[in-house]
Amino acid sequence: MKKIVMLLLVVLAGVVFVKAEMAPIYYEGFSRCFDEEDENYGYTGGNDNQWGGDIAKAIVIYQDAPEWTFNNCNAGFQCLKVGTSVKQGSAQTPFIACEGEAVLTFRVAPWEGDSLFYVSIQGGLTTDPCVFELKQHQWKTVTIHISDITSGIRMTFSSTNKHRFFLDDVCVRPADPTVGVIRTQEGSVVDFGVVGNNYTTMQRVLHVEGANLTGNITATLAEGEPELFQLSMAALPSAGGELTITCLPGAAAGDMHGCYLYLRGTDNKTHQQVEKRITLRLEVTSLNLQGAGTNPDPYTCQDVILLAAHEGTVWTKTYYWVTGYVLGGVKRYQETYDGISYTDDQSLVLAATPNETDDSKYVTVQISENARAALNVKDNPELIGRQIKVQGLLLNNNANPLYLGKPGVRDVRTDAQYVRPNKEATALPNTAATPLSRKILRNGQILILRGEKIWTLTGQEIQ
Repeated sequence: MKKIVMLLLVVLAGVVFVKAEMAPIYYEGFSRCFDEEDENYGYTGGNDNQWGGDIAKAIVIYQDAPEWTFNNCNAGFQCLKVGTSVKQGSAQTPFIACEGEAVLTFRVAPWEGDSLFYVSIQGGLTTDPCVFELKQHQWKTVTIHISDITSGIRMTFSSTNKHRFFLDDVCVRPADPTVGVIRTQEGSVVDFGVVGNNYTTMQRVLHVEGANLTGNITATLAEGEPELFQLSMAALPSAGGELTITCLPGAAAGDMHGCYLYLRGTDNKTHQQVEKRITLRLEVTSLNLQGAGTNPDPYTCQDVILLAAHEGTVWTKTYYWVTGYVLGGVKRYQETYDGISYTDDQSLVLAATPNETDDSKYVTVQISENARAALNVKDNPELIGRQIKVQGLLLNNNANPLYLGKPGVRDVRTDAQYVRPNKEATALPNTAATPLSRKILRNGQILILRGEKIWTLTGQEIQ
């Protein structure tokens, strides 16, 4: 008989204390898979102590929580069987909305003669094992702690090498607030970006937070490339602090480089070790880049154009800083670049100089909705000809570096992702021979003077 333990009873000095687990965010127990017949097959296997043979062939899988995705799966007795004798199988949960940290628990048992399975997690990170060797005729309860959850998670349970297994009692709970934990504001990745061979010393600050810990939080670099990265200190107080990570110049040749940083502490109640693993990474390219993609040392427009021609060197989901002069927006008559507009409110065109007229040297910027009020040139014409910095993605999900037909910067969406001049600021000094772009009034019509040419607000050049 399947048992779900929801209460822990502790008897001490004649007094009974009851500690309830955190209420589940999500639970699936396949409890309705118990009918005697499903077409030609009964619900057998797993919880009835049958582990092989002519069992677990039920085609209809009743779910307590809908929207699972099954591949080569059948129902057992109040459980799920994943995989067949000739095909690998998988079972994927629906999207489970949650934030911060959560705990995944489930029960798993092997098919007769098989032993391997693994679980993958989307939307969060874990340092717990995700590949398991199972013992015959035994259910194993697995606990996985998940951190860095932004909006939700989804888990996939898969067979490996065509091994089969039974799955039951999949549960997600919020993390216990009384358990010792180490968090970082920056998540679990510190990215030094894509840099040229001539990069200089770079530093990142990791903001570490500890809760319910005793003693110090130790910081150590794993074996690999510790000569490339250095730490400002080896220990932080139990409450956390700032840890500066330095990337040394000249220590890395071309290609990807990485190293694990381990933060470890001790839970103040259980005295067990608490661990947070951080990935440090850097890519050194032979491209002659002028910047490092950081806020203090942003990429130039030339850098973005170079990287677009070598898009395999850029991580899709890394946000980089880029600087350039605002020339206007993009004409949006079609989805490819069609010239500069001064009335577009969804994009920008940047260049290395304020009077650049060679459109092969332009970089386009996608302004997401909550940043448009501050960055679009339709409502902020004073931006035209001024230098700004924006932070965004250099590739889309399909590894395409172009936005509206030009090397682009995508998903600039919050005030933490741009630096623009104040509206009251005086004009930036012009290093070009021609004046900055500016508005002029001619015959009652507002026009834009850029270089030696005059344009309408819709981007049409006039004499």
